[in-house]
Amino acid sequence: MSRPRIFPAQWQLACEVLGTVLREGRAADRLLQATFRERRAMGGRDRARVTELVYGSLRNLRRLQRVAGRREPAALCAVHALDTGMSDAESLTRLGVADAAALAARLAQFDATTLTPAEALNLPDTVYAAWDAAIGAGETRALAAALAQQAPVDLRVNALKCAPEQAIEALAAANVDAGPTPWAPLGLRLAGRAPLQQLAAFRDGWIEPQDEGSQLLALLVGARPGERIADWCAGAGGKTLALAAAMRDSGELWAIDIDAQRLQRLGPRLQRAGVGCVRVHALDTVPDETTFDAVLVDAPCSATGTWRRQPEARLKPLDVAALAAQQRQILERAARHVRAGGRLVYGTCSLLDAENAAVVEAFLAGHPSFEPVDAGDVLAAQGVRFPGRYLQLWPHRHGTDGFFGAVLRRVA
Repeated sequence: MSRPRIFPAQWQLACEVLGTVLREGRAADRLLQATFRERRAMGGRDRARVTELVYGSLRNLRRLQRVAGRREPAALCAVHALDTGMSDAESLTRLGVADAAALAARLAQFDATTLTPAEALNLPDTVYAAWDAAIGAGETRALAAALAQQAPVDLRVNALKCAPEQAIEALAAANVDAGPTPWAPLGLRLAGRAPLQQLAAFRDGWIEPQDEGSQLLALLVGARPGERIADWCAGAGGKTLALAAAMRDSGELWAIDIDAQRLQRLGPRLQRAGVGCVRVHALDTVPDETTFDAVLVDAPCSATGTWRRQPEARLKPLDVAALAAQQRQILERAARHVRAGGRLVYGTCSLLDAENAAVVEAFLAGHPSFEPVDAGDVLAAQGVRFPGRYLQLWPHRHGTDGFFGAVLRRVA
């Protein structure tokens, strides 16, 4: 069986993109999307090959660096191609890799036992140590293996426009195979990749891309029609849309973020979803006296739970103590806007306890006016069986991105 051929244009583009990611810390998915938009003549196979070279190198970066002996993009891509059988030394030489034969020899002679556990699992040393202490070496290996896989395509059905069964039928008519996700009642998971933006179900606002874990975090708010709710760190607005649907587009939903420019991109998504209850606010425009029935704080974090989607995020230096301090500050500010009897939901896409339960416990210790609410009870009231004081989602256990969620109630 012959090897799939890597063409020069594919190789050059993959090395360029990988080099930019390594130098500038750019998000690989956005960079690839922008690059492919500029090269519309590239076919689906070309894009798939470039994507595999870039993501394959990032998902095994620490080991590839050790084998190659350097961090130069072409060397990393070459070792990845050799390691996976995508190419051989002769073909790589024709693509301009002058030392392809030497790299192949290094790979053949490499002693994997010389790798540290963190290197073997492509994890930063500090993150490996934290997970090893929290869940043990065996589960850390399973977690790292899950984070090295491609994430599935999860969708949320927009209940304002259709039921899950209708969305599944519409996708099937477009030759897209989808089925229910295990926990989220409005979640669908595709059997493979699909050009979502070309589908009528997407254009008509029936579906929105959203990981099942993110959907469960939005459910912790327990949003009801007629309430006034704030999505405090709204970002691109995925959870804002989920909350609007839960509210049946009735009441007030404030989408708040420190980045006003990001919020401006929410407009077309709201229009497509048929949502009219959302008010967009930059953080510095929220009046001090405004209170809400519920506030969702999906705090900025290390994003360790999303590494299967963003393998390049492992490259960024982590200051977990600084992140935790920022998270406490954000949580404390948001808490001032929760009415008596109202809910405060804290969440992250982190798998580090210092950003999760530790932040919540520190907040509760200093704010006796808030009490914890069992997250499992909140979900059970919405037909989701996921018991526990906190919501804690692990990619290797649950098949979702890694998420943490806590529900607090203001009692005075």
